[in-house]
Amino acid sequence: MPTKLFDAGAPDVLYVVDLSSYLLRAYHAVAPLSSPKGEPTHAVHGTVTMLERLFRERKPQLLCIAMDSGRETFRKELYPAYKANRPAAPDDLRVQIRRAEEIVRAWGLNVLKEDGVEADDLIASVTRRAREEGRRVVIVSADKDLMQLVDPGVVMWDTLRNKVFGPEEVEERFQVKPEQLGDLLALMGDSSDNIPGVPSVGPKTAATLIQEHGSLDGIFAALDSIPRKKLKETLAEHEANARLSRKLVALKEDCRVDISLEALAFSPAARRDEQKLIQLYEELGFTRQLAALKSGTATIQTGGAESVIAPPSTPSPPGEGTAQKEALAAELVAQRKPVTITTSVGLSELLTLLGQGAWALEILTLRPESHRGPLIAASLSAETTDYYIPFEHRYVGAPPQLKAIETLTTLLDALSKGAAVLSLHDIKRTIVMLGEAGIEADFVGAHDTMLGSYLLDPERNHSLAALASNVSIEVPDFDQFAKEGRRKRNFDELEIEPAADYAAGRARALRLEAARQKERLDEEGLGHLLHEVELPLAHLLAELERRGVLVDTKRLAELSVVCAKQLAELELEAHKSAGKDFNVNSPRQLESILFDDLGLKPLKRTKTSRSTDAQTLETLTEQHSLPDIILKIRQVAKLKGTYIDALPLLVSPKTGRIHGAWEQAVAATGRLSSTDPNLQNIPIRSEMGRQIREAFIAEPGHQVVSADYSQIELRVLAHLSQDERLVEAFQTGQDVHARTAMEIFEVAEDKVTREMRTRAKAVNFGVIYGQGESGLAKSLGIDRSEAARFIATYFRRYDGVRTFMDQTLESARQGEAVRSILGRRRTVPDIKSGNRARRLAAERIAMNMPIQGSAADILKLAMLKLKTPVTNGTKMVLTVHDELVFEIPESEIEEACPLIVKAMESAYQLTVPLTVDIGHGMNWNAAH
Repeated sequence: MPTKLFDAGAPDVLYVVDLSSYLLRAYHAVAPLSSPKGEPTHAVHGTVTMLERLFRERKPQLLCIAMDSGRETFRKELYPAYKANRPAAPDDLRVQIRRAEEIVRAWGLNVLKEDGVEADDLIASVTRRAREEGRRVVIVSADKDLMQLVDPGVVMWDTLRNKVFGPEEVEERFQVKPEQLGDLLALMGDSSDNIPGVPSVGPKTAATLIQEHGSLDGIFAALDSIPRKKLKETLAEHEANARLSRKLVALKEDCRVDISLEALAFSPAARRDEQKLIQLYEELGFTRQLAALKSGTATIQTGGAESVIAPPSTPSPPGEGTAQKEALAAELVAQRKPVTITTSVGLSELLTLLGQGAWALEILTLRPESHRGPLIAASLSAETTDYYIPFEHRYVGAPPQLKAIETLTTLLDALSKGAAVLSLHDIKRTIVMLGEAGIEADFVGAHDTMLGSYLLDPERNHSLAALASNVSIEVPDFDQFAKEGRRKRNFDELEIEPAADYAAGRARALRLEAARQKERLDEEGLGHLLHEVELPLAHLLAELERRGVLVDTKRLAELSVVCAKQLAELELEAHKSAGKDFNVNSPRQLESILFDDLGLKPLKRTKTSRSTDAQTLETLTEQHSLPDIILKIRQVAKLKGTYIDALPLLVSPKTGRIHGAWEQAVAATGRLSSTDPNLQNIPIRSEMGRQIREAFIAEPGHQVVSADYSQIELRVLAHLSQDERLVEAFQTGQDVHARTAMEIFEVAEDKVTREMRTRAKAVNFGVIYGQGESGLAKSLGIDRSEAARFIATYFRRYDGVRTFMDQTLESARQGEAVRSILGRRRTVPDIKSGNRARRLAAERIAMNMPIQGSAADILKLAMLKLKTPVTNGTKMVLTVHDELVFEIPESEIEEACPLIVKAMESAYQLTVPLTVDIGHGMNWNAAH
């Protein structure tokens, strides 16, 4: 049986939190966040969220926090090279460590921190003392070194993975008992901490040795009996290192720690420094925690029960009603039981309430992430009550349920006719799902929490389960919630009562998060972008998904045969180049041939092998013919598997069309993402890619029309930078790449060669993407010094671009979000990171976001202008990058094309003209 946590609220259980470990994990795992003033906050926010969950779920009676002091420890005296390989903590982590300590101290928690020792030693000391006094201990950490402390009364809880380690789990993971773990770690060593160990002794060998001899001492006492000569010699040679390593991994258990009940009692209500917390939350931008604290809804478990910290009479902030805040407090303190409606009488009573107030609605299908599927239930949340209406629960003994189509039609009609304020999560998905069932939904005026979250912080997780934590509601992982033994159940297989509780929690979180978002969207100046662009676009994208695109499956079948033949020929060519037969799809066999048989020099290594990735093969093509053949095989195989063979399987038997999806809340730049299938990755410049596009066709009597913005990102750059030369080139219709070639090569226009233009084009687009001299040199196959000269000359000649880039970077460094022309924002907290790679990546994002984000804005505006068809038969079917694709009757082509161009070119007024290339033909490729 898996080890479980001790009972929540048990008075003899001490929770010891390894704060240093969690800060480090959150720093690397959580998407970057920053305060209103640009201070990095993601590690602090992740850690605070983890602690709040611990308080809420476990109701600890005894608790302490352990932290590293940041000073050198006694292990450095034993071994000066200890942790010498570890770089100093970057500045953006150090400031978050300090902030986290300020918060836990302001909460009134007992913090263990001592110079000369590590947090692990403090945890070991408090654990030993607690066990001596008969208490049980939960170590809240994921540090394997602390697993040495596990025994029947001590468990380790990794809250990020929700994994509990007792003696059985430790032994299952390491194949030794917890009390033997120190010996195993000493043999293995640890490169991250620079603990030497014994070379070539990995976990499997170390575990076998300890199983056979019991301990490190037992191994060296029986050294002569070890049968493997090489292993025996290695152990003998490195015994001193193994003994030293054992001292380094041993946990010091005699640190001075106060384990009195007074010190460990978890009573933040008595110890909390409320003014300090308010100051910290305001500075860090922790709006959820701040609102809960100010309104009296901050929930921390004390005395074995969840309690509201501040009294209900605490004055509400300006503009916030006391009744609303008290209702919110009640929701945070207790999980309300929903009202389940299975009869027409119950439905009639609900309909009388739908005309006003704030409501959240979620339509549930087989799984929360499913974009399509049968309608299983509806969940609604109002201020005082949550409702669950099942339609298709099908377990044995399920009661009679209402009919989905009739019920939802009635519900949506009642919601639309009154003064109700409605919120949903992913409106587009809901429209598509209802449309497939024959229900036409109009959610004009409704709020979408997915899109609201995307605009506020485009790089975070926008799932409803993730957003629920913003309003202190825990939505369980569906797979775990629905699991029955080893079997994953769908939503329709769940019993109604637990399904209702789960769905009600989601709907309640949706409603509260919508209220939170609306205020923040207005504060950040993003409300207009949501209501005027993203929400109308969601309705248009739903139309595109339902309409679908026609595909010639016979043409794809022909291409599949061609690809199979091509792959067979390439395989023979590869065998000939290698000098022998081998499995061309086996990285291990390819590795051996390239680096052992052919003697090519490996460029990089993975943990287990010499890399044969695309970048490596591209570099090796100059040395031998085989890498280039393998690259061709991989390209053809990928196109065959991803598109040629996969597309026919996606054709709907009902419509004969492929109904892909366009995601608004994926790309942080504001660009739309294509999924199921991803049409953005079909390579337009390859012959096979063009042949795949030929399979996208129009129905008889129609043609495919493709309208594509020409060089939109460079035009946006000209507009934003107001660079005189760049603006002049576009305003006069000059070839901008030729113009750049003239500038960087300092030649007249008639002297610009094809090669010069190609290089200038690479420089133009390299600037947009923040490409440095190394990247440009690689893309052009030139020396870094020459690439550096190109870039320097470019910025000298286009000084307006240089000024714009410098100003954008400086603004980002001052903590301001970078924005598109419509105000779409993206924060770049890593721009001050001590980690050079992360800092440079943030700088590239800062320079690129205004350009790409603005191009995305313009395309979306163009789509909305074309939402109303320019002719009766014009139907938009695809949007890919800067291109819109239509299916138009042949008789309307001549009229429609100029109208489409006019709409797209007038979507937004730039300093330079927007230009659209348009074409038409019997298939997508012919139209391009």
